[in-house]
Amino acid sequence: MTVTHTASAPGKLVLVGEYAVLDGAPAISAAVNVFATASLQPVIATKSELHIRNCGSRYEFRVAPGGTIEWFEDPGKQGALLDAALQALAARGLLNEGLSSTILELCTRNFYSGEKAGAKQKIGIGSSAAMVVALTSVIQDYLGSKPTFDVCLDAHRRFQRGKGSGIDVATSWFGGVIVMQPNGGDVPVIEQLAWPQGLTVVPVWTGESASTTAMLHRLAQFNEHSGDRCRSIMQRLVTASQDTCNYWRAGAADDVAVALDEYGDLLRELDSAAGIGIWSACHEKLNSIARKTGVGYKPSGAGGGDFGLAFSRDAAQLQAFLSQVDATLIPQPEKPGWADRGLSLNSTEIADA
Repeated sequence: MTVTHTASAPGKLVLVGEYAVLDGAPAISAAVNVFATASLQPVIATKSELHIRNCGSRYEFRVAPGGTIEWFEDPGKQGALLDAALQALAARGLLNEGLSSTILELCTRNFYSGEKAGAKQKIGIGSSAAMVVALTSVIQDYLGSKPTFDVCLDAHRRFQRGKGSGIDVATSWFGGVIVMQPNGGDVPVIEQLAWPQGLTVVPVWTGESASTTAMLHRLAQFNEHSGDRCRSIMQRLVTASQDTCNYWRAGAADDVAVALDEYGDLLRELDSAAGIGIWSACHEKLNSIARKTGVGYKPSGAGGGDFGLAFSRDAAQLQAFLSQVDATLIPQPEKPGWADRGLSLNSTEIADA
């Protein structure tokens, strides 16, 4: 019998705490029902294979004792996630004997929508973090080691070269709604939350993809050239994020809605001062429709494109907003919903031929 190991992990959308989380603020994020999947099947062969289902690419490799990976053809960026996962596992002594020959199959197809200039658009809901969680965990499971959040977080940090807060990895691992509090250590403090009763939050696709890396670079430049101004705005973002998290824990839906609006205003102030591009034209158009229909709106994550969040305690107002968006501005793809589950693992026995 051959055992096939499979894992899936959800994408995410940040609800509040964007940018401030990089300054130590708590941030709230929620998992969405779009999943990255990884499967691992041991094979009798001299080489392993990496299959990328999104594009049909296949790459042969071998993992030597100690975790060093040898590619038989250059996978380019397609192999970076596997490299990072193996490095994190090797650092914990899990690959001292290498990795026996396997077929690894990865898929993040549902993290893309539509086409622009002949290419699929990434929709900005944390595909790399979700895949790191699924991939690292499926290898750990195959090795007989219980998957852990800290290994996945380490793998993603290696992939990102130390950048990012880790909230996307945490959301993919735990699922549902979480608040993440950086604590200065390697692993942040994670708390799982319930949705405030009566508050509805709906993801809205802007029609444009955004580059988080470029936006963080602009923030760094602003801090370098206008440090006092940057620190002043960031401190207010930190305080606003802390307040929103407290309202959320208390289940105070009205206060959460007001706080989300105010956080969006602070992001606009940061954007105006630093020229980051958070409140891009597409977000401003969506915000204009939201105001006309009595709905709150803010960018999610780094902003610039990808998704925004519409929120209200009035279902009719939200429906009016979404109808106007569909009819006059941006035809929405199949909207992601919120997901309760995080990492999911499964093993299936298959009879040998």
